Amino acid sequence: MRSARLGPCVSSDRYAAATHALQAKRVGLPRGGSHSVICRAEQQARMGHKRVLLLAHGKKAETPEFKEAYAWLEKDGHHIDLMKTASPEDMSKGVKKLIAHFGDYDILIAAGGDGTINQVVNELVDQDAPKDTCLAVLPLGTANDFATSLTIHDDNLVQAMQTAVQGISKPVDVASANGKSFLNMATGGFGTEAAKQTDSDLKDKVGGAAYLITGVTKVNELASKHAKARAPSTTHDSSTQWQEQEQGEKGDVDSWEGDLLVLAVGNAQQAGGGMKMCPEAKIDDGLLDITYVQNVPPEKVPELLQTLAMGGRDNDDLAESIKTMRVPWLEVECSEDLSINCDGEPLNDKKYKFEIHKHRICLMVPPTANDLFQDSKDLEDKQRQKEKELEAQAPAKAVEMLENLGM
Repeated sequence: MRSARLGPCVSSDRYAAATHALQAKRVGLPRGGSHSVICRAEQQARMGHKRVLLLAHGKKAETPEFKEAYAWLEKDGHHIDLMKTASPEDMSKGVKKLIAHFGDYDILIAAGGDGTINQVVNELVDQDAPKDTCLAVLPLGTANDFATSLTIHDDNLVQAMQTAVQGISKPVDVASANGKSFLNMATGGFGTEAAKQTDSDLKDKVGGAAYLITGVTKVNELASKHAKARAPSTTHDSSTQWQEQEQGEKGDVDSWEGDLLVLAVGNAQQAGGGMKMCPEAKIDDGLLDITYVQNVPPEKVPELLQTLAMGGRDNDDLAESIKTMRVPWLEVECSEDLSINCDGEPLNDKKYKFEIHKHRICLMVPPTANDLFQDSKDLEDKQRQKEKELEAQAPAKAVEMLENLGM
């Protein structure tokens, strides 16, 4: 990520002099006048200004919660370029602007639901954005599964905006299904059909729980699909029923054939309004986490949905039906079309190839997002290091800001 210039380097003597100068400027100044300007300059310098390109879902950008978060961003002194989007074309224009003026922005904030984030990620990949492009998410959707996995919550958008500009930048993987990128998860089978049929009014009333309610009520429409699958060997879980079949350019390849009820291909951990389909997934490990379900009788589906929603894998009654593995790629072929939902993007095909693209972009995350990363201690260390750097840079930056104000 290209960071904004934080002012000229200063020697320890000038550093101390700058601090004393700020203190001296306060003497005799009335509260609410220049005194408040100096205090604000010190505070903003301590936090570090960011140059932000904010792509906001047009309808969601009119909510009081978004306006409050945006007001905080302005008050904190960040340089904001706001683009309200009403279509995928608008999103594409925004990303093109980011790439064309890459050095002019520090962070791209995607404000919307999982679908909005998905559109932005696809545009970044399709337009070959640099790998140090830094993306932040502001959750404005119904389920906000990806943001929730990052411990960025939609009930406090001001805090989410603070994470967007003050969080930790981490390289993360991007997954793809038949060339369509996704950051969170691709789901197929019964769970996808339930999500497609979930009423928008129900989503507005009960949020992510609507997907679970719809899934239970659609039990009678349950149907497995016969599928064949291939993936690299030695990387899958021992509980699967795969058998070595061939040796290809990428090494040994295993195959499996059987009835498929639910398929989840996770870069992150949850989808469908909070269902932890891939509870062990890490977003920076260069691997896809696969969960697939076979041979569940209709009367067991409510129990299955509850087990998946809780991220559990210790249900003895369902142990033989829920399978997991971790692979860099997976190929699936069905006897009939299989509907796949890639972070809100619907796909429909008989053949799919899922791949992982390691460390494709950077993501702004809070230090509490350690469950999604391989080394959780690394997040804590980076947060402490960042705080020390900002603390050290604050006096010199504050002086520079005051000089720009003519003080």
